[in-house]
Amino acid sequence: MKQKIIAIVGPTAAGKTGLGIALAKKYNGEVISVDSRQVYKGMDVGTAKAEGKWVEVEIEKGGSIDQLFGARKTFLVDDVPHWGIDLVSPDKDYSAAQFKEYAEQKIKEIAERGRVPILVGGTGMWLKALVDNLDLASTPSDKGMRAELEARRLGDLFHEYKELDPVGAETIDKNNKRRVMRALEVTKLTGKPFSELRTAGESKYDVLQLGLSLDREALYERINDRVDVMIGLGLVDEVRALKEKYGCGIDAMTGIGYRQVCEFLDGKESLRFAIIETKKASRHYAKRQMTWFRRDERVLWITSGEEVNVAVDNFLK
Repeated sequence: MKQKIIAIVGPTAAGKTGLGIALAKKYNGEVISVDSRQVYKGMDVGTAKAEGKWVEVEIEKGGSIDQLFGARKTFLVDDVPHWGIDLVSPDKDYSAAQFKEYAEQKIKEIAERGRVPILVGGTGMWLKALVDNLDLASTPSDKGMRAELEARRLGDLFHEYKELDPVGAETIDKNNKRRVMRALEVTKLTGKPFSELRTAGESKYDVLQLGLSLDREALYERINDRVDVMIGLGLVDEVRALKEKYGCGIDAMTGIGYRQVCEFLDGKESLRFAIIETKKASRHYAKRQMTWFRRDERVLWITSGEEVNVAVDNFLK
């Protein structure tokens, strides 16, 4: 029998974190974050990490106090263990393949403790890699082509990639030059769209995917409010500290909010403009997320707490 896991998906600011915590409390679960930005240490405000604390815990294996994994740190949010947070420093790369390996290990550990693994997040490619057991073996890089691509403007690279792989272009972060370069490089080297090269293996898990969605006006209002809250919580100071330590040229700093505030700190734009652009980019990102998740017919879109309870109860029987 395949291990059962629950995944909560949907656009940014839809309420995934809160639902994940509620389900973990009700069904004896632990949360694994599926967020390609929350893996970075020191990037807290701009990635909307839940407020919590790092603690040393004794983690039991198989429910037996005699078989311990040993003491290790976990991030507790409202007393619920969260994994997949603060894994690497911002100047390090962290790929879907690395996340897949990490999440598989965490699912195994959580299940051995007799608890329910609950995946929460909006990074669709990372979740798909895990759920569909994708083969993420990479095509070797071509130094000559990489140098040629590096010299070109990001806008030109994305335009060419969109022509060669329109499906992949809908979901890729078009402001992340490194990712656009890699997708275009692989597409040109293999002659096949980058989005089609990840082949699925036999799924390891029985997955209930719950989708959270709001009407567009309500979602956009929540996104705008979230950005205002981030500014109030010190996003500018967070970006300033990261900029001083790592600079704004690293991959992690291309994330929404970080990129715009960097332009403000560089004197290129006003803070007001940076806030407006952050809200705009967040809304566009939410739209891309919905495009991605709506394609997956396995996602059960929920509109009430009662629907959630019925779906989870039936799934875990």
